[in-house]
Amino acid sequence: MEIVTKVKDEIENYGVKSEFASFLPGIAGLNGIPMWCYIVNRGQAVVSFGVQDKDHGIMEFYPAHTAYQMVERMGFRTFIKADGKYYEPFKNPASKTKMSVYMNSLAIEDEEDGIKVKVSYTTLPGEKLAALMRVVEITNTSDAKKNLEILDGMPSLIPYGVGQESLKMMAQTTKAWMQVEDVNTNIPYYRVRVSMEDSAVVKKVDGGNFALGRLSDGTSLKVIVDPRVVFDYDLGFGTAVGFKETALKELVQEHQNTSNELPCAFFAKEATVESNETITLYEMIGQVRNKQVLNSFLEKKIDADFFERKFDESTKLTEAITDSVATKTANKTFDSYTRYNYMDNVLRGGKPIQLGNKHTYYVYSRKHGDLERDYNYFSMSPEFYSQGNGNFRDVNQNRRCDTFFSPIVKSKNIEMFYSLIQLDGYNPLKIEQMRYESKKAKELGIEKPFTPGELAAAIMDKSDGAFDTKEAKLFDEIMADAKETVNGDFGEGYWSDHWTYNLDLIEEYLEIYPDDAKDLLYHTNVKAFDCKEKVRPRFKRYEETDNGIRQYYYLDSRDNTTKAPSFAIDKEGKEVTMPLISKLILMSAIKLATLDAYGLGVEMEGGKPGWYDALNGLPGLLGSSMNESYELARMIDFVKDVLYKYQENIVLPKEVADFIISIHKAEQEPIDSLDKWNRKNHIKEEYRSKVYEGFTGETKEISPSLIKEIFDTFSASMKASITRAVEISDGIAPAYFTYDIDEYEKTAEGIVPKHFTMVKVPYFLEGPVRFLKLGDDISGKRVMYSKIKESDLFDEKLSMYKVNASLKDASFELGRCRAFTPGWLENESIWLHMEYKYLLELLRSGLYKEFFEDFKNAAVPFLDKDTYGRSTLENSSFIASSKNPNERIHGKGFVARLSGSTIEFISMWKLMFFGKNIFTVNEAGDLQFELTPAIPEYLIAEKDGKYYVSSTLLGNTTLRLEFDKKQDYIPGQYAITEITVNYNDGTSITENSNVLTKDAAEKIRDRCANSITIKMTPK
Repeated sequence: MEIVTKVKDEIENYGVKSEFASFLPGIAGLNGIPMWCYIVNRGQAVVSFGVQDKDHGIMEFYPAHTAYQMVERMGFRTFIKADGKYYEPFKNPASKTKMSVYMNSLAIEDEEDGIKVKVSYTTLPGEKLAALMRVVEITNTSDAKKNLEILDGMPSLIPYGVGQESLKMMAQTTKAWMQVEDVNTNIPYYRVRVSMEDSAVVKKVDGGNFALGRLSDGTSLKVIVDPRVVFDYDLGFGTAVGFKETALKELVQEHQNTSNELPCAFFAKEATVESNETITLYEMIGQVRNKQVLNSFLEKKIDADFFERKFDESTKLTEAITDSVATKTANKTFDSYTRYNYMDNVLRGGKPIQLGNKHTYYVYSRKHGDLERDYNYFSMSPEFYSQGNGNFRDVNQNRRCDTFFSPIVKSKNIEMFYSLIQLDGYNPLKIEQMRYESKKAKELGIEKPFTPGELAAAIMDKSDGAFDTKEAKLFDEIMADAKETVNGDFGEGYWSDHWTYNLDLIEEYLEIYPDDAKDLLYHTNVKAFDCKEKVRPRFKRYEETDNGIRQYYYLDSRDNTTKAPSFAIDKEGKEVTMPLISKLILMSAIKLATLDAYGLGVEMEGGKPGWYDALNGLPGLLGSSMNESYELARMIDFVKDVLYKYQENIVLPKEVADFIISIHKAEQEPIDSLDKWNRKNHIKEEYRSKVYEGFTGETKEISPSLIKEIFDTFSASMKASITRAVEISDGIAPAYFTYDIDEYEKTAEGIVPKHFTMVKVPYFLEGPVRFLKLGDDISGKRVMYSKIKESDLFDEKLSMYKVNASLKDASFELGRCRAFTPGWLENESIWLHMEYKYLLELLRSGLYKEFFEDFKNAAVPFLDKDTYGRSTLENSSFIASSKNPNERIHGKGFVARLSGSTIEFISMWKLMFFGKNIFTVNEAGDLQFELTPAIPEYLIAEKDGKYYVSSTLLGNTTLRLEFDKKQDYIPGQYAITEITVNYNDGTSITENSNVLTKDAAEKIRDRCANSITIKMTPK
């Protein structure tokens, strides 16, 4: 099986290298059923796979540390007798092995004693069932022919209907339900007899897991489902005793037990193989919702050609997705990493498509959960147009750049995420699968809100399994009629940082559509997610403890809202809506009203910290976050600029308008910080009581002069607060403070603080990251950069940035991070997402030389593969820093992929190759296109005496930058001398300028340009 692809990495002798865990992406196409599949670099790699979630496993799910131990025994196995000599490949550490990593597939090789075994894996794309495809090629590399007896497969296959808890907690009892059917057909069907719940309702189980094996011509391979036939007395599955001691032709004739046992799936083949000849086994193990689906699939010819087509289809799926970032530089690993990184970003945020010529819908997304993130219950819909669940922060961040890549997204995510912001300033944690309602769908018997995949399945059920032109047309008609439902869910607690990512969506939109700014901000109405939990008044959140006053009681359930997700309605029964600019104004005021008693950080009144969620104890310590204060200042200044530009009345719900005006007055009052804290909290709590009771439905306008005055005051207050916080922290932007309540009074209202004392918290890299977004003082930022590099945030051994400085002198009450070993997880490790955020802000701030140096030291594609401990195409959540007591793991990556680091790299990639604000509006009101790339010398390729790099603009247009000489190219230090645009219709233009305007700019934005070549020369 030759996998032809643009992206590939190889790991030689993988079985003796530092252990790592990863996965196949589970992308099966729009009309395919995804499968999750986890791998490790031991044995035959695949250690666990299944459909939907852990409760639909086919090969048992294990956490990483167990997976490393189990894969050689419970993963795929190949047993060979060569001229009677028993042998198992991928077992001997001294044998020659290789792992080839692709985007949507994997291959492993083992060579020993004249036999080479190559195994290739991918998940089945474009079919009505989910399956893992496995191709086993056995080559005789000796000079003489060999008589081979081969038994290949998996020693344990979980019957359909057995959940994770049953498998882990009562596996012995669970065997009573198990059975294997249709063994005589050589396509065994594995399922429990009936539902396993201890309930009066007993249901028939239609779904099943299946296995099949074929030769190249489609001939079925004999199958063994009874593990005792294969292993005999060796119940530890160390040696295939039955196979070893019995001729294969006799073994396959033995009686097999097909019930009351955890079955296996082994395929048998005898062959005489000449020198340099190969015999290939084609295997498929999967899951279907009923036998009819399987039987329909089996009408196809399943042979070598089928497998090769499907492997090719699988490869092309991920290549098509990642063509949006196709890049060519002097560093091939960087180019491949750019694609791989983009694919992983899609897995977290989804890929936008259009349904019914109306809905922007995201496919392929899922919540991260894998061998190293064993705590998460991931889910991938086993249906067409598959989507998964996620969290507000993750999905929001990873969709940040979607308006750049896709013309269909426009303001979709802005409207969605701002509508999920509640009127009390918080938001639901969970982003659930998008569901729709349609009257036309009810004609198919769909009464409840449905996913596109469920709609497709209902249509297929009515048309004998077909989903061709007629069925696709019906699907489109129903989707065009459909309306979206609310896809947020409270989850747990209110995180203090989630709102901060929304402004990124607006700024990214305005980079592409600056001419739509007023329409977006003033004429786009957004809703408000209805609060399912209400924030307690401050005095009722505190408790006396042996360690002092702590804040432990945050939320109460509301009894006047629906349990189901919904948007807020007023007392007239109408949804509360407001223009986007009004929502920004509300958020500015409510977060300003949430500053701590010193007027510095945003308090964690919702019971959860911010991005750094391992500081789970921080809310209890009356913690506040400067990270959110920096973001608040940024949002206020953004709003202020808009207000001054457009000079329009602001329409708000009356309760919101009164709240904002009252907060403004309180902010202006010449009172001490504690009195101001009490005053603003009193106003906020009164306002929130109106939120939780329901608005009246009245609106109120604020004049341009007053709203500008309000935001002048807000902006000045935040600037003063931030200046003071940085001074307190010796010139490095602080991330957090905690507070002791030294004096308090107990009243009927609760515990009333009379005096707070600040407690400084060690440095966290997030503080400078957020701070660097503010203003354009490059020299001041460079000074802070130098201080950071001299601080405990910088790991000199690795030349990387730690997520935090030492916590050894900090309170254990900060959270679980304080208990973690230094250099591990969220305690002094190199947390890639935050380090990438820091690198991005260096680049965005104009610290180009500093960025070029740090990027080369820290970005994954430039790392040493053996030190990193895994493919340098893949991100890790964290890299063990030199603070870890185990020197062996310094610089090694852990917790694979699906990290926010993917979007930070994409943002860096965008800035490097295209620069900021690629589209702007000039004084005449014309759209103009101008690039300001920043390219380090080490990425510039050379061919035939020409220097260049190429990338992909707007997900569609090939951009080639040509340079006069090989050096760093920094904005302001080079000139663009020529731009040539080749359009899709075959026409072209060439301009001796750095700016294109009017029609040329609009055609580029409309994706009418096939390619653009820009010539650059140093000044």
